Amino acid sequence: MLKTRALGIAAAAVTAALMLSGAPANAGVVTSAADAEAVPTALLVEMTTPQNQGVFYTASPTEAARAEQVYGFKRTLTPAVKVATKPFANSVPLYRLKFKAVSSYILANSKAERDRLTASGQFVYEGVAGYLGKTGDEGKRLYRFHLDNQSKWRVATSAHKDIILKSEPGWTLDGPVGYLR
Repeated sequence: MLKTRALGIAAAAVTAALMLSGAPANAGVVTSAADAEAVPTALLVEMTTPQNQGVFYTASPTEAARAEQVYGFKRTLTPAVKVATKPFANSVPLYRLKFKAVSSYILANSKAERDRLTASGQFVYEGVAGYLGKTGDEGKRLYRFHLDNQSKWRVATSAHKDIILKSEPGWTLDGPVGYLR
């Protein structure tokens, strides 16, 4: 009985201390926009593969350097965008798949599409390139395109989308893939 009473007093003291310190009851849980901003991000670098066969994306500086130095990939002039490097509330993974026939890559935002492409035998799943929000500001929306009659895909922001559609013949909009951080 004495032991139970001592534990009860200790628990009450800890609760009171937390309340007096101003710590919220849900400390550590992402509940606000400010907390969401703490999600780590990295630049999603766009590169062309050798002989301009396709477009490659990575959020890993080490992988980007290796792609340039070992495989001859070239960084594009397209501005890099930030993706989350870890899942966050209301996020979706951005899956990277390699097309087997040529050095070309596609980014998919759903497990169903990833699995369908892999099951076709034409693609190899390489992992998650980053994480995007399911919702967000229209200006931070990311879209995927494909080049007509070719096995070539790319992504672009809302601001760059219209430029591609107007000034780069052959690119067709597949649709939105998510929202940038």
